Amino acid sequence: MSHFIGQIEIENFRCFDSLKVENLKRVNLVGGDNNVGKSAFLEALEIVAKTTEPSSLAISLGYSIKRRQSYDLQFHEFEFDLITYEQNTLKFKTDNISIALKLSDIPLFFDTTPDKESEFDELFVEVIINNNDSRKIPYSKFGSMIKKHFFPHNVILNENIDFIPSTSLDERKLSAIYGRIVDMGMTEDIDGFLRNFDSRIDSLLIRPTEQSSIFKIKFRDRKIPVLLSSMGGGLNRYIAIVCAIWKSKDGQLFIDEVENGIHYTKYEKLWEIIFNTSKEANCQVFAATHSKECIEAFSRTAEKCDHENIKYINLSRTVDNTEKIVATVLDSVGLEDHFQLGLDVR
Repeated sequence: MSHFIGQIEIENFRCFDSLKVENLKRVNLVGGDNNVGKSAFLEALEIVAKTTEPSSLAISLGYSIKRRQSYDLQFHEFEFDLITYEQNTLKFKTDNISIALKLSDIPLFFDTTPDKESEFDELFVEVIINNNDSRKIPYSKFGSMIKKHFFPHNVILNENIDFIPSTSLDERKLSAIYGRIVDMGMTEDIDGFLRNFDSRIDSLLIRPTEQSSIFKIKFRDRKIPVLLSSMGGGLNRYIAIVCAIWKSKDGQLFIDEVENGIHYTKYEKLWEIIFNTSKEANCQVFAATHSKECIEAFSRTAEKCDHENIKYINLSRTVDNTEKIVATVLDSVGLEDHFQLGLDVR
C-alpha cells in the first residue's frame, strides 16, 4: 500500500488558501456544505497522484481544468483557474511527493496560436518536484501541455488513476474503462457485481457500431437486451464505479457526488461493494457526497465490513473567517458518535 496517500497539504489551490488533512485510509468519504471545496479536494488529490515530474503536472492540471470547464477544446484561449485569486504559487505536499508551481506573471488566458507565442517568451511557469527537480517552462509550451497540443514523448501517466465526475459517464469514457476490464479478463466478475446490485440483471453487453460502441443490459426474463441509456443514470454510475475500481487496481479512484442517480435504499449495497472491491483491488478510494443518508450508510457499512480502513473528512468554513476552510477527520467510531449526538456531519 505504499502508493496510498496518507496525508496532504494544499496551498493556494482553488478555494483553499491552506489546508492540511492527515490520517487518510483506503476508503475516504468527503462531506460538507455546498461550495466548501469537496470536488476541489478530490481534484487536488488526483493531481498529486498523477504527477511524477514537471510535464506530467501540466497534463494532470489539464485534465482537471477540462473536466470542469465547458470550453470547446478547439478554442485557443484556455483560462487558467486553479490558483487561488491574486496568488502566483501553488503547492501540494503528501507523504510521497512535494510539488510547487510558481508563475512569473499571471495572464488571463493561455493563447498558444503561433502569432501569439512571442508575447509569452519572457513568461515562465516554474515547477519544482521534491525540492530538487526544477524546470522553467514557457507559458506557451505549458499551455500546450495543458491542452495536450504538446505531449512530451518521455511522459508516462499512471493508467491506474481515474476520476468519476458527478454526472453520468459518457459511454465513450465508460467504454475506455470497460476496455481495461476486458483486458483483465474480468467481464464475468462485473456481471456478478451487477447481479448482486440488481438480481434482475443477467449481464452487461457491448454492441459495436461503425463509429462507437453501445452498452446494453441483458435481463434474465427478457430475450432482447435493452439500452443501458434507457435504464437511467443510477445503473450507468454503478457500472462506472465498479469497473473503475478494478481499472484503478494498485492506484487511486476519485468519485464526485458518489450517490448521484442511486436510490438511497441501495447506498449500503454500494458501500459494501466499494469497501470489498477496493480491498481486493488494492485501490485507494476518495468519494465526495452531500447526502446525509449516504454518510449514514457509509458509517453503518464500515462497521460491518472494514471500519479500520475508512475515514470521513468534513470540510467547513470557520466562524470567524468564512474564507478559511478546515477539515475534521473522523474514523468510524467518531462518525457514529456524531450521529448518536444528533450532530450534522454534512
